[in-house]
Amino acid sequence: MSIDKWLSDDSSKEEKIKREEAYKQLSKGEVQDLKKKKIRDIIEKEKQNLAMTLENDKFLQYILEFKKWLNTRTYLKGDIEKIETRVKNLYLIIQSNKRKIDEDEKKLLIEEYKSIPPKFIDEDTRVALNKKIRNMKRTNSDNYYLRKLKKIIQEKLNEAKYYKCLEKILELF
Repeated sequence: MSIDKWLSDDSSKEEKIKREEAYKQLSKGEVQDLKKKKIRDIIEKEKQNLAMTLENDKFLQYILEFKKWLNTRTYLKGDIEKIETRVKNLYLIIQSNKRKIDEDEKKLLIEEYKSIPPKFIDEDTRVALNKKIRNMKRTNSDNYYLRKLKKIIQEKLNEAKYYKCLEKILELF
């Protein structure tokens, strides 16, 4: 079964035309509601970004408090347990932030993957990649196609280096 038949250009053009016609048929009030909804979505994204910066500020504040506390201590040997506890807390905060960032990067990467045209990768490799993305159990053939894709990618990246060099030569001369 091929993915190409699901993603034909004609159907996407038809859907776009239908969406535009539906939008034109909306009343002014409905159009305003849609615009308000879009604005709310944008504001919520900004709030999430603000929350991330506040978390970073809290982390920096925690580090500064630790530094201040450490500078006031004169005999650190007695405070080793407290220092270990604070360092462990800092490490846990860093790990939790790292997991959040990794999850966000994965979502962005999956969205980029969805933008790759179906004809760019053969169907077996695409199935193997989908299994890898969704952490599903892969067969030996899936692993074979992933290794094959990795080799192809390495070859293409090496070729890209040469093309960049040739492009620079053409621009300079």
